[in-house]
Amino acid sequence: MSPGVLITKVEPAGAAARIGLRAGDRLLSLNGHPLGDQIDVQFYSAARRLRVKWLRNGVESERGVCLRPGEGWGWELEPFAPRRCNNRCPFCFVLQLPRGLRRALYFRDEDYRLSFLYGHYITGTNLMAGDLERIVRQRLSPLYISVHATDPQLRARLLGRTFGVPPITELLDFLAAHDIQFHAQIVVCPDWNDGAALLQTLADLRRYHPALRSVAVVPVGLTAHRAHLPRIRPVTPRYAAATLELLAPIMRQWQRALGERVLFAADEWYLRAGLPAPDYRGVDIAPQFENGVGMVGQFLRPWRQIERRLPRRLPSGSVAVVTGVSASVFLKPIVRRLNKIAGLRVRLIVVCNRLFGPTVTVSGLLAGRDILDALLSCPRADRYLLPANCLRPWDHLFLDDLSLEQMADRLGKPVVPVEGTCRELVSTVFCSADFGRSCLANESISMIVRPLPAQSKEPHP
Repeated sequence: MSPGVLITKVEPAGAAARIGLRAGDRLLSLNGHPLGDQIDVQFYSAARRLRVKWLRNGVESERGVCLRPGEGWGWELEPFAPRRCNNRCPFCFVLQLPRGLRRALYFRDEDYRLSFLYGHYITGTNLMAGDLERIVRQRLSPLYISVHATDPQLRARLLGRTFGVPPITELLDFLAAHDIQFHAQIVVCPDWNDGAALLQTLADLRRYHPALRSVAVVPVGLTAHRAHLPRIRPVTPRYAAATLELLAPIMRQWQRALGERVLFAADEWYLRAGLPAPDYRGVDIAPQFENGVGMVGQFLRPWRQIERRLPRRLPSGSVAVVTGVSASVFLKPIVRRLNKIAGLRVRLIVVCNRLFGPTVTVSGLLAGRDILDALLSCPRADRYLLPANCLRPWDHLFLDDLSLEQMADRLGKPVVPVEGTCRELVSTVFCSADFGRSCLANESISMIVRPLPAQSKEPHP
């Protein structure tokens, strides 16, 4: 393993270029502190005066530098290789993937550095004494911890381990004692860690507040590719409703006792139970947003304001809106209202997930070919809109490697990814190619399309 951290790019304006660093150099140390990854570089480069040591073509160089006011380093660094997960959780989504997908999708990471940098959840089972010392020394807080159960034997079973799993409370005790904050998640598997076990886990977690910043209770996601894994009963509408009935008084108790919202049930529980998902207005849901907490409320929040401004008539135009089964529940009323506008035809295309199986209902896991087949079997539209979260952001590839461009070629019409709230969805519908100019000339519609002022603009995931 090569020493230091590789510099992959140096901008012309910046402290790195000023002292002669180039792409291909390896940063070895800052003020004498050895460097192993980007976090080390961030931590030790915070000082204004630094001695930088680097390696180029086998020759070490060292130079002092004083950062000028407002000056950045202007370098890009090679990402570190993440650690692999050593667990075999029976509910792990990666273990439930079908064959034939891109290789990167099968990698299971378990790295506390990714937890700190990007909010990846870790079980903590591969943390060593040196890792814990570094977490405290460099204040790598908050971390994101997959708890699932506090009972040691039950947690070992949930992690697919028969030995070598220390109690999770030992790790949480250490973090809390050293003022390292953490967010937690509990993936509920029916007949495994629900009922009394779930109540005990929540009671154990509550005592860690305020180091514990939030807990998300999430329903297990099961695909059709589980033949090699232990059986887990799927979450039914009745089970979801019963789980919410169990959690509701505990969530209220926590809020009263702790003075803030800490315990959350993922929106998927409410959708499966046929109940409206909460709108966490004024609550910081960002740490648990990727766990499906508050997504529905945030998406729907601008709808009342938008609905009051909708026109009665538009020039003729048709749009198809793609979604998964879960999101169709709250999208149907919006589409129904848009179709009351004379001249506008909006068709909601609910795509069943054939790649992973019908029990996977979220839009972010829709495959390109499933979407394409559904669209080809429907009447043609002027424009097709789909959720941006089913695409890889930097190259617009679906999970099955179909590209957005290939889909548009097959359909012969534009295919537009949409992200954000219902404001962005309605705005994109109105700005479709066949009647966008007329829409923008309409004052009420232009208020919908135009971004809100910065102080009230809806946040994006």
